[in-house]
Amino acid sequence: MKRGGIANLWAICFALMALAVPAGAQAGAQDWADAASGEANADMVADVIARGLNAEARGDANALLNEARNLSHLSHPAAGEPDLARRWQREARALGASANDQDIWRGRTLGPAYRSGRIGAHGQFHTRQTFTAGVRAEIALVPMSEDPLSLTVNDDEGAAICEVAPSAHNLGCRWVPPFTGSSRIEVGNDNDRPVEFYIVLN
Repeated sequence: MKRGGIANLWAICFALMALAVPAGAQAGAQDWADAASGEANADMVADVIARGLNAEARGDANALLNEARNLSHLSHPAAGEPDLARRWQREARALGASANDQDIWRGRTLGPAYRSGRIGAHGQFHTRQTFTAGVRAEIALVPMSEDPLSLTVNDDEGAAICEVAPSAHNLGCRWVPPFTGSSRIEVGNDNDRPVEFYIVLN
C-alpha cells in the first residue's frame, strides 16, 4: 500500500468520533504478555475483574491469586479506592493458594484505573472524566450480579457519545475525542434491587 493510502487510513480511523462495543474480549494468558509489554486496556482489566470475582465466589484459591497478579500488573485502583488485587491476594493465600517467588506486587500507577460503585433500585450513578483529544478513550463496566446495568456517555455539551443497552455482562465504550474535555458517564439500574459494579476508565 502506498504511503498516502496508509495516511488516509489513519485519518479515517481518527475521524471516527465514537464506537460502543461489548467489553467482553477474552484476555486469558495474554494478560501476562500485554502486562510485560506495558500494554493494557479497559476491556482487559474488566475481564480480569470479572474472572477474579467469579474465582472469589467459587473459592478457587489459585485462580484468585492468578487474577490478583494480573490485575496488579494491568491496572490500579482510582484515588481512594481499596486495592482489589491486594484483597484477592490475602483471600487466596487464606484459602491455601500456592505462593511462589513470582508473586511480586510491583503495582501500576498509569493506565486503566478501576473503582467500585453501588446503585439503588431504579437509580443512577454519575461521574465525570476528562479525556484527551486524539487519544482513544475507554470505559468498561463490570456488573457484580446477574442484574443488567446500562451505560451512557455524553460530552461536555451534552451530546451523546455512546449508549449501551442494559446487560449483566461486561459492557463498555471506546472512542477518540476530537477535543480535550470532560465527559459525563452514567450507569443506570432499572432493576428492583441495588446492584454493585466495577467501572474501569482509561
